[in-house]
Amino acid sequence: MTLEPHISPVRVGAGAVAVVHRPKVKLLPALKTAGVTHLVTLLSKREGALTMRSAARAAGLEWIWVQLANGQRPPPRQHHEIVTALTTLAPLVRDGATAVVHCSAGIHRTGMFTYALLRACDLDAPEALSALTRMRAATAEGVGGQRLAWAEELAAAARHRLGRP
Repeated sequence: MTLEPHISPVRVGAGAVAVVHRPKVKLLPALKTAGVTHLVTLLSKREGALTMRSAARAAGLEWIWVQLANGQRPPPRQHHEIVTALTTLAPLVRDGATAVVHCSAGIHRTGMFTYALLRACDLDAPEALSALTRMRAATAEGVGGQRLAWAEELAAAARHRLGRP
């Protein structure tokens, strides 16, 4: 799959995952043409998440929204929402979907969610971190150990819900 030079999808099962900073709306049709099936938005409403929804749908992309206000530990009330997104997306990716995950800068929220997604797709921790690095080194370097620990908790809950060890 060939995408813009700054988007590097990594194969996961039959599908692929990529990470980016907030994509330009005009780029979304090109993502669809290149084979992307899902856009995962980790922005709040005030950051323009609903604009991304409209643009993604207009481009023919499936849109998954997890409203995360910032890169801090998500509040407990959001745990279920995040795990639900992971349990929805992991089987889709394993079965052939190509997902692009983004927040604003594509580092903290994006790194945490994507690492959790990779772990929910049955990659072990070193494989998941290596995949994240191949997708975007700035994301892997900037996500931070604390966010990776939160991602492990979320991934464990997702794997449990999916009936996977």
